[in-house]
Amino acid sequence: NADVILMPDKWEYPWYASWDLAFHCVAMVMIDPAFAKQQLKLLIEPRYQHPYGTIPAYEWDFNAANPPVIAWAAWQVYQMERSIRGEGDVEFLESMFDGLVMMLSWWLNRKDSEGKGVFGGGFLGLDNIGIFDRDQPLPTGGKLEQSDGTGWMAMFQLHMLEIALELSLENPHHIPAAIRFGQDFALIAKALQTDTGGHGLWNSDEGVYFDVIRLDAWR
Repeated sequence: NADVILMPDKWEYPWYASWDLAFHCVAMVMIDPAFAKQQLKLLIEPRYQHPYGTIPAYEWDFNAANPPVIAWAAWQVYQMERSIRGEGDVEFLESMFDGLVMMLSWWLNRKDSEGKGVFGGGFLGLDNIGIFDRDQPLPTGGKLEQSDGTGWMAMFQLHMLEIALELSLENPHHIPAAIRFGQDFALIAKALQTDTGGHGLWNSDEGVYFDVIRLDAWR
């Protein structure tokens, strides 16, 4: 792509990461709301977003999986502009919705291997480098279930719920979607809270969430 993309660090130019860009736009809205919204909309244009829903991760690796924070950024930009100008740009929120639903569907279908609300397969933490590439098959065999990836997806569902509820104030068509996002969040939250002995990611002995390698399929 050859668009003008917000890059705060000149030493990295023209390298960009879409999830970094999401955070940059939340800061930019205080300076230029129109530019912040345009930058987020770039990521879901057909020139950028894959027909199956994923968006480019990096300039040098479109296929990597990064924290799905675009819905969070769109919601923050909408709310911040509303606080500045007294009203929110519903048209902007509506223009983001379909692309965000496609992105969410890609995560649900590609990164939840067992359909249980537990996600894995990507660089999904806050720059936490692992001892192996989580995008590749595990050297141990089995499947990796990531507490950070699952947490990000729970947040993704909550922000989609907020966006759908906001849009439903003017268009009731979005109410069924809001219900679905709430259901999906409940599923993910349950998976996170279940103790690892019960095939979740919470360890009650340690009092922390762990990534888990499943060497056998669970049902």
